[in-house]
Amino acid sequence: MHEGLREASTASPARALNHTRRLGALVALSAAALGVFAVSPALAADQQVQAEDNSFVLPGVAVKPGESVTWRYPGNSETHNVHFEDGKFTNPAMPIRGPWTSTRTFPSEGTFLWYCENHGGPGGQGMSGVVYVNDTGTVPGTPPAASFTVSPGVASLGQNVSFNATGTSDPDGTIIRHEWDLDGNGSFETDTGGRPNTALSYASPGPRTVKLRVTDSQRHSSVTTRSLMVTADPIASFTVSPSPAQTGRVVSFNASASSDPDGTIARYEWDLDGDGSFETDSATTPMTSRSYPSPGTVTVKLRVTDDLGVTSVTTRSLRIDAPSPPQSPSQSPPAPNVRLLPNVLRPRVSARQVGRAIRVRVSGRMLGNRGRACSGRIKVGTRAGVRRVATRTGRMGANCRYSTSFRVPLKRLPQRLRPRRKLLIVRASVRYQGNSLLATDLSPTGRARVKR
Repeated sequence: MHEGLREASTASPARALNHTRRLGALVALSAAALGVFAVSPALAADQQVQAEDNSFVLPGVAVKPGESVTWRYPGNSETHNVHFEDGKFTNPAMPIRGPWTSTRTFPSEGTFLWYCENHGGPGGQGMSGVVYVNDTGTVPGTPPAASFTVSPGVASLGQNVSFNATGTSDPDGTIIRHEWDLDGNGSFETDTGGRPNTALSYASPGPRTVKLRVTDSQRHSSVTTRSLMVTADPIASFTVSPSPAQTGRVVSFNASASSDPDGTIARYEWDLDGDGSFETDSATTPMTSRSYPSPGTVTVKLRVTDDLGVTSVTTRSLRIDAPSPPQSPSQSPPAPNVRLLPNVLRPRVSARQVGRAIRVRVSGRMLGNRGRACSGRIKVGTRAGVRRVATRTGRMGANCRYSTSFRVPLKRLPQRLRPRRKLLIVRASVRYQGNSLLATDLSPTGRARVKR
């Protein structure tokens, strides 16, 4: 049973019967009028046309009177058939998935246009073709010369690539169809009809072989190919040292961290003065340097080019400062671990036992600050005997005076110093943690006898 009849029979008995009768009538009419055939098995044919998912291979064929043309569809997800515009042949009766074979014999000369009812239309729309029947069995005219350009020839991931076939020519007709294989899988999946251009972006890197198939008004076709490379962009990266920089000092730029995911970096170009021009070309060397005569902020750019000619640009901002004026000796900060005078803290200490704790008060001022503000923190360390029993922080006032008090529980004291009858001396030392122009070392230790 015909494939179309099998499909129709799954719906309902009545519908299947009507469909069978309609198909039988159409086939009988065609056979009576033109001496043609059923869908399968095929008759011996002089020309064959292969049906694909979206097109017919050899859309223009020629035979002599009395010869046949056979259309074959191996079957796939699409549904096709062959319908002639003269209304004398449709086979299969409706588009089906196949596989199917369809043959028509042509007893007399003429030009016969046909198309798929599901994917084409009259006048050469979509999936369509023509059969020329003449004494010589040849397709009239000359095939077109397919040609197209690809821009750019090396594209980045996600970049729009343009394909233009306006260079295609036909000496004795017009181009009515442009079909493209843009992903290189061998299938002409993109049909732009009479429009000679299209575009696509690619999500994965690698080479592509792009094909164009053009068909003219006489159904001659021609195929041409071009190569396209899709590549990942190189990654531009560099460091600046020192940053910020000083006028007159050499600044180093290092782009060794730049990389290319699918190749190598072939060129490094630098815009070191921020004017937008990459005036410094270090070729394959990823490092360069220069100095700057005046202070300010410069936007430094690096442009890297990989071995396929693809570029990438990155920028960094560099601040150039003027040198700091030399400081007078009186303003120089103290050297570390050196005791400077006359910036001296002279702590006064008092202590009294109250219950199970000793209340300690430390106060004083910094001498020799020479009018400089000494607002900052102080750190007070307190010992009883040889044991450190408390460490506290306080604030130094802008007038260079300080005062702090705190409680020391008796349990922190050595066991032998806890009884009230024992003499107890506490010692306190103070460290200033303020601005760097004043000494920060420990002052002489203050001491006090604990009143009990």
